[in-house]
Amino acid sequence: MTDNLTSPTKPDVSTTTVDGQLPHKPGGDAPAAAEVVRRIWAQVLEVEAGSIDVHHSDFFEMGGYSLLALQAIGRILTEYGVDEVEAVEWEGELLNRLFDNATPMLQAEFLAEMGCGTPSAGTRPAETTR
Repeated sequence: MTDNLTSPTKPDVSTTTVDGQLPHKPGGDAPAAAEVVRRIWAQVLEVEAGSIDVHHSDFFEMGGYSLLALQAIGRILTEYGVDEVEAVEWEGELLNRLFDNATPMLQAEFLAEMGCGTPSAGTRPAETTR
């Protein structure tokens, strides 16, 4: 018998909830995170930030493609100071959500779920001092 931590066919239940979602960390601010995503998308897509509607603009319809998506996600994670271990998990979830619905707000909602909003000095706002 295999366990959930070593079996490649089963999810690691230690990082997911009953419904298969990542655990919720309260305190995020989706509208603030959406502005961060909008700014980074504008840089990556080389467009004006004002031309991106956080609720309706589609990354791929605006000229984005998978490698630019990874670049944008990497910049978002750097903006929030996400460490390398968490970044792997977050990158996968952000990429999946981008392919499901390529709007800035959907990306921002995940970031808010993880406790993000307006970045503060390169660290996530929900992060506590150790």
